[in-house]
Parts: sequence; C-alpha cells; structure tokens
Amino acid sequence: MQEVIRSIPAPERSATGLPMGRLMVRLIAEMQLTMIAAGMRALDGDLDRAVIFMVVARASEMLSLHGAGHARGDGRSAKAISINALAASLGRPFETMRRHIHALCAMGLCTRSPAGVSVPEAVHSRPEIAALFRTSHDALVRMAEDFAAHGLPLPEPRRHLPYDWHTGLAAAHDVLLTGIEFHAHRFQSWTDMALVNAILCANARTLLENRDLAAAYADFEVVPPDTLWRPISTGAIARALGLPASTAHRRVSAMVGAGLLTRRARGVMIAPVALADPASVEDSRTALLHTRQILIRLAAGGFRFDAPATQYRDGRPPYVQFA
Repeated sequence: MQEVIRSIPAPERSATGLPMGRLMVRLIAEMQLTMIAAGMRALDGDLDRAVIFMVVARASEMLSLHGAGHARGDGRSAKAISINALAASLGRPFETMRRHIHALCAMGLCTRSPAGVSVPEAVHSRPEIAALFRTSHDALVRMAEDFAAHGLPLPEPRRHLPYDWHTGLAAAHDVLLTGIEFHAHRFQSWTDMALVNAILCANARTLLENRDLAAAYADFEVVPPDTLWRPISTGAIARALGLPASTAHRRVSAMVGAGLLTRRARGVMIAPVALADPASVEDSRTALLHTRQILIRLAAGGFRFDAPATQYRDGRPPYVQFA
C-alpha cells in the first residue's frame, strides 16, 4: 500500500467548486448507509417503508428541540402531513404512498387523521424505533467526527447553548432526505439508490482508511484509478442491507447493463463514467451545499462541532460491514 501511495501524482486542487467535495460525499454516504441499514432492520427489511417512516417522523416535528411534543416535552401532539404532500416531496405516486402509509398504520408506527399522517410520541419508545433513532443520531455524530479528523470545514460551535440530541436526530434525517432529494431521480427505485450507495461505500473504504489516499483523492475533479477501488460481491451488499439476494442480483445486473456499475473479478464497482458524470457531480455539489446549511442549523442548536465525540448517545457506531 505504501508503494501505491508514493506513486500517487499530486493532484491540482480546483480553484472552483467545493474543495474536498468528493471526500465529504464519501463520509456522508457512510452516514446514510448506516441509517438505511438501521431503518431496514427496524422496518422488517422494507426500504420504502423505512424511508417513508423517517420522512413522516421528521415532518411530525417530534425530533427537534424546536418542534412540538417529544423533544420539548410540552405535551403537544405531533404535526400531521398529508399523503399528497408526502407523495409530492418524495416523487412517488399517490397510490404507492397510500399503500405504504396504510401498512405503517397497521404496524402501529403511524396514525392517520383528517389532517394527515403523523408518528405519535409513544412510537419513539418502541425498542426497535428507539434503536433506529439513536443509531441515526450517532451516525451523524460519527460523520462530524470524521469531518474533523480529515480537516474538513465545520461550523463554529456555540458552546453556551445546551444541546438536545433530538435536534441532531432531526439533522440526521435532513441529511438523509437531502441525498434522496438530489439523487433519487437517477434511479428506477430507492432500492437501486441504496445499492449504489452501499457499493460506493464498499469500493471507497480503501480511500477512507488511509489519510494520504483520502487527501489525494478528496476533490470531485480527481477520480481514483481502478486499482484503489475495492470491488464488492453482490451477496455481501445484500447481507449488509438486509435485502434478498435475488433482489440484489437482479437490480445489480440491470445497473451493470445500464452502465452505472461495472463487474470485476471479485465483485462490482461504480463505473468510472458514472463517477465523472457532470450532472451527477453537480447534484452532489448542490446536495453538499444543503448539507452545510443543515450543519449550520445544528451548530445553532448547540452541537459541539469542536468536540463531536462528546455528543454520542451510545458511542461511535461501526461502519456497515460487508462480509
């Protein structure tokens, strides 16, 4: 590995755009993968319902110190969101959304009223949901800790403000949903998007485990050579996400045919042409700008960006493993 590092050409930093943007995307992808895998565990392996549940939970304003009910403890009920608004915000057909909401209500995770759908406060104490929310929060803290470790820009903390972890939980949902908002339109389904996100994380682990490599290939303009990517088997991706192997193999094969992925002897990788696609890079830049605003709001809520490791609820969660 050291020979590879010494042979890396010193890349020229772009004078425009977001410096170290590609590195930020990799770290955010790891956070989102942790949240997606935790969501699928909590929702019996159903990715669509996991995402929709998290959207409704966020819209219910029960996660933030500035919302009603749960974080504030003032006894007010959760805010409701209409199925029409959910369908529009997530770009899904109304009937698809209605079907998933009906299932979530049958599971006791959501309630419907004339005003719309909400996640009631009592659901937060269910063991599987409490575990999901704590993992999601700590995945955000891990991302902030990794940003700091790699010298990436973070907002100035406001040390005099008390921090409530529900504010961080709301921010974690916002970062996840920002990724969906700016990237879902490129995929046939959320399952395809989750698979590509997981494959990206697996491929790029080599670039995160070594600080020199992380710095050398931190910018959007510098695409790492194939020799630095770590191919991953479709079976390992399926196990990491909790997807049926048949579903993963079918969807990966379709994306290989579409040119999004490429096969190697030991698995699949993101196709270089997909990594360098200008439209995709621009979407990533825009998503990063939105993520920066989320982190700025989090700092205003008292999050200690100068000491992120002090903000964990259960400790630093491990990266999703591919076995």
